[in-house]
Amino acid sequence: MKWFVKQEAFVTIFGVYSLVGVLALLLWWVIYQAVLTRDFSVREAVFGENPNAAVALDLVGGMLATGVLFYFTLRFPSSSDFWQNTWNVAKNLAGLLLLLTVLRLLLAALLRVWFRNKKDALGEIVSLNNELFEQRNMAASIFSNSLYLILVAGMLQLEFGFSYQYQVAGILNMLGIWMMGVIVVVLHSILFLGFGVHNHILHECFHDNNPAAASSLLGLTGGFLLLSYRILNQFKPEMHIFNTPHIWFSVGAMLVGVLVARAVLQGIVLATTRINLSRELVIRDNLAWGVLDGGLILTICLVLVSFL
Repeated sequence: MKWFVKQEAFVTIFGVYSLVGVLALLLWWVIYQAVLTRDFSVREAVFGENPNAAVALDLVGGMLATGVLFYFTLRFPSSSDFWQNTWNVAKNLAGLLLLLTVLRLLLAALLRVWFRNKKDALGEIVSLNNELFEQRNMAASIFSNSLYLILVAGMLQLEFGFSYQYQVAGILNMLGIWMMGVIVVVLHSILFLGFGVHNHILHECFHDNNPAAASSLLGLTGGFLLLSYRILNQFKPEMHIFNTPHIWFSVGAMLVGVLVARAVLQGIVLATTRINLSRELVIRDNLAWGVLDGGLILTICLVLVSFL
């Protein structure tokens, strides 16, 4: 009888939280259509006569972010009552999705400010939604997924149901992770693309529509954020990025290790095959190498994570 009760409870919990998860994904679809891309038809882009893979990939990035945030909110039971916990999970998840939406709108606006009235290679004024829906720009979509990674990685540092001190530390760690993410994006442009007026990640993604550079960045961003998350978990909850210099040292040392390993690989390839990997990313827009580059960097980061 006890076994049956436990099984019944498990089915109830699984069923209720599965419903909350599905509703969250549907909510993100509604947010994506009604708020983030309100001037375009997501339905037509996904299910129309000429499906748009760039829009689908961007939408999937948001849904994956929603799934990660849903899992994150389940880690903080704040009551012994199941239904109260369910309400808290739904409430916290809705708040996180609202924050993600605001940040996504802010980033799209910042891109418009960065490019101002500049036109891309096809002669159109640069905007995120135009690149996704009209130009079917896979580079912009992959870059957008890198931004989702950075935003969500920061939000995972938030603390629910703990003391005020822990909550403040969580907010500061979130801001610190976002700062680190920006640093990684800049370093990628400098070290991988040969930073210049026309050799940075925004130009490659939104002017040249270069998915190779974006794929390489996605691997570096994902791997670095995994390292950062694992390192931050080694410290006490009240310790945060802005009061513990050792966190910067640890994260910086790991990042340097990854970049040195990648530089050694580039040197070996250049010496043995005369192939310039930066040129493959920037000049030839070699998507095959971009995907492989991102995958190799992510693998190096996973190896380092296993030692932490």
